[in-house]
Formats: sequence, structure tokens, C-alpha cells
Amino acid sequence: MVDGHFGTVVDGVFTATDYSYKGYASSAPVFIESLSRGTVVAITLTGKSLWFAAAIASRNALNYYVYRYNENHHTAFHYNSLSGRVNSDTDGTNGIFARHSKNETFTAGLTLRGSDHSVSFSVNGVPQDGVWPLPTTESFYLMLATSCGGTIAVTDVKMTMMTADLA
Repeated sequence: MVDGHFGTVVDGVFTATDYSYKGYASSAPVFIESLSRGTVVAITLTGKSLWFAAAIASRNALNYYVYRYNENHHTAFHYNSLSGRVNSDTDGTNGIFARHSKNETFTAGLTLRGSDHSVSFSVNGVPQDGVWPLPTTESFYLMLATSCGGTIAVTDVKMTMMTADLA
């Protein structure tokens, strides 16, 4: 993470330090051309918090509302663990996706595929149903948010080539 608000980034771990706000951070731009046809990128996020959000957006527009989808329409993918929703804000009900709403450790995985420029995800080892398109812009950003005092970090990035996708 290269940019953080209401928190600190130390050794790649973002910690929300202002207990009256939610913390959020963003990556440097990731160029879509780096996801060639056979490329698969697996990104692992880990942390400890009451809830967290992960988004892939066409521009770095960090603001207090990174944890909400409706204030960030430039996002192509937005997951909020508190409500279990993707690309939708809460309407007082929980969504159909996995929820993380305890002040405990978590792991989330994002899988980016170059063959169709899409993203899928898992929460605490459980793959979630669905595939979402990546932004069609030249580059995109990974944005993360966590609850007050929580931590979140990109702990692993693996890039592989799928030869079946090259044919």
C-alpha cells in the first residue's frame, strides 16, 4: 500500500489509528496491460478487524467512503465484509456473500485473470460465487479499508501463466 488515510503503513501493513474514523489505503496504479491473456494473479489479504472492504477501482479517489460502494462509482469490484455485499451498499439486510463482522483475523483472496480481465474472490478460504469485470481503463487501483484500530495488508501476490488460456 502506498497511500493511507486515518492510519499508518509500516512494512506493508495498514493500521487504522484514528478510532473515531475508518481507515483506508490504496495501491500504486496497476497497468491493465500487465495482465496479458494467460496471466492469473492471486492476491492475498490478511488482517484483524471488525470488518474490512476491498475494492478495485479505475482511479485512486481515496475518501472517507471507500468502505461504501455508492460513493465510489468508479469501482469495478467492491466487497464489504460487514454486510456481505459486492457492488451494493447495505439496505438494512445482509448480502449473499461471506461476512466477517467479528474483531478477529481474516484472510481474503482476489484472483485477477488476464484471459477475460475479471476478478473473483474468497473469504477465509471459501470461494465466493461470481466474477466481475476489471476496469476498462489503462490502469486500476486496489483500495482497502478496515474498521477502527484494525489492520489489513497484502501479504502475498502470485502471478502464474495458464497455458490453456494462450491457445
